[in-house]
Amino acid sequence: GQRDGSLRAKARTQSSIFVSGSASTDGVLFNASPDILEQIRSHPALQPGRTVRDTAIAGVVLMDGQIDHATGLFMLRERGTKLPLWCTDPVAEDLTQGNPVLRVLGHYCGVDRHAIPLDGSSFTIPGVPGLRLQAMPLQSKAAPYSPHREAPVPGDNVGMLITNTTNGRSAFYAPGLGEITPALFDIMCSADAV
Repeated sequence: GQRDGSLRAKARTQSSIFVSGSASTDGVLFNASPDILEQIRSHPALQPGRTVRDTAIAGVVLMDGQIDHATGLFMLRERGTKLPLWCTDPVAEDLTQGNPVLRVLGHYCGVDRHAIPLDGSSFTIPGVPGLRLQAMPLQSKAAPYSPHREAPVPGDNVGMLITNTTNGRSAFYAPGLGEITPALFDIMCSADAV
């Protein structure tokens, strides 16, 4: 209905979310979809205008290496410093070998890559106070170009518990969720939003 004009609605964009911490302009972009430039243009909070090509994206966290979650990284190539990126080791491998997004970005802004821990420990993103992140490996397939597409490994896909350290509220984000295990269900039930 939206496409043919019979329904008054905005067109949806791909699966990306932006979360900022307490009293912070900058935040974390979870996944970088192909339409990230449209998302930035549509949301004033993402474009503080401090410098040319400025965004409020202090870091990008990839939940997996799927095309619809990673190719937007190309659109962030013109930043003046290396792109702070968090992803698991299997995703970094997929985006270096099968779909060499990270190698291509090396010819532009470069990437400051950080490994997402899969042992249940939490981590933070520098420049984004008030947020704590905790990844959970998900039961899902890797991207089609991954060498382990048919033999998934922990870290091909993760879900993320995002906690506001100021008020304790949390959200669970898992766009590549293939199966809900009992432990994962408990985490989802404990979150304020899923």
